[in-house]
Amino acid sequence: MKNFFEKLKNIYFLLPIILLVVAVYYPFVANMFVSNTELLDNRPLKSKPIKFSSTFSRDFEQYYNDTFAGRKKLIVKYVKLKQKLKIDTGQYFYGQDGWMFYDSAKINNGNSMLDYYASVLLDDEQLQQMRKGLEEEKKFYESYGAKYMLLVAPNKENIYSEYMPERMQKMRVSDFSVSDQGAQYLNEHQINVLNLKSVLLSSKPLYPYNLYYKKDTHWNAIGGYIGFYSLMEELKKMGAGGFLQPLTVNMISPNGLVGQDMHPTEKDMSYIIDYLQDRDFTKTEIHANKLIVYDNNNPISDKTIMLEGDSFAGMLLPYLAKNYRRVVNVAAGIKDLNFYKDVMREYHPDIVVRELVERYFRVLVNIGKLYERD
Repeated sequence: MKNFFEKLKNIYFLLPIILLVVAVYYPFVANMFVSNTELLDNRPLKSKPIKFSSTFSRDFEQYYNDTFAGRKKLIVKYVKLKQKLKIDTGQYFYGQDGWMFYDSAKINNGNSMLDYYASVLLDDEQLQQMRKGLEEEKKFYESYGAKYMLLVAPNKENIYSEYMPERMQKMRVSDFSVSDQGAQYLNEHQINVLNLKSVLLSSKPLYPYNLYYKKDTHWNAIGGYIGFYSLMEELKKMGAGGFLQPLTVNMISPNGLVGQDMHPTEKDMSYIIDYLQDRDFTKTEIHANKLIVYDNNNPISDKTIMLEGDSFAGMLLPYLAKNYRRVVNVAAGIKDLNFYKDVMREYHPDIVVRELVERYFRVLVNIGKLYERD
């Protein structure tokens, strides 16, 4: 009996070490059988580096941090614990009246708070560098016969700023953000930019619904449709007419509760918009996480639209697919110019729309590097 208790005592003292070893090595073992393929963040998964370079170790670490087995469950449990304790999660924080917001800089996913405070704008050199890079991009697509435009979806922090914490509202310098500055500058230099901030702000009082989810980083179907309608007006000016139907309250119907990316245990109402319900299309994934093609056999317009964008583009795609013969959706952040060349040769879009959410706007300063390597 004494030996039994001695063994039990030894196991008790070894238990912390055993648990530590399991915690450290479980992801490595689990990754042999399964890996994470979904992020809770509004960005693409980091790709596995395939070539050795001076940045290989850093690139592999970023890839592993995005894809290790159990990542999503671990983050969800961590966030749930903080939510129960009413503690801000770091990148997500509480505003007023049940709203939550996103400090994207905490995970190197743009800088939504810098956009909100508007305390640091682009200098002349950065503006010129951005313009030259986008001129190269525009020239690239025009060489394949496509017109080009830029579409900016606003951060929730700038559309519902009245629900931001009072201390942050007091720190705000201006409501003129970097995307406002950049869009104004680029439009003055023949780069077609549609900034949706003003139209969404002016639309808020017109509907008895929110345009963004209260505890999610994204716009809902109502905000997405307002953005879509503005985009359609621009596409019509560019020669790609479709069916333009302004949003009215009777077009909006509840469509059930959906989860919220900033609060895993909370849900908010989603909506469906009564728009071209009799129109259908097929959706084909060509390259996983890179390229999706929507085909319509009974289109209103015979044009092909290419939409390169982040997760905000997802709300625009079904509406576009009901109008055009083909919609080509390219994921944001692909840094392989040959990939774009292949897409242009294969699908011959008439118009290319680069969509990005406001917090990514600063990346356009370095967009020209993609074309310098050609």
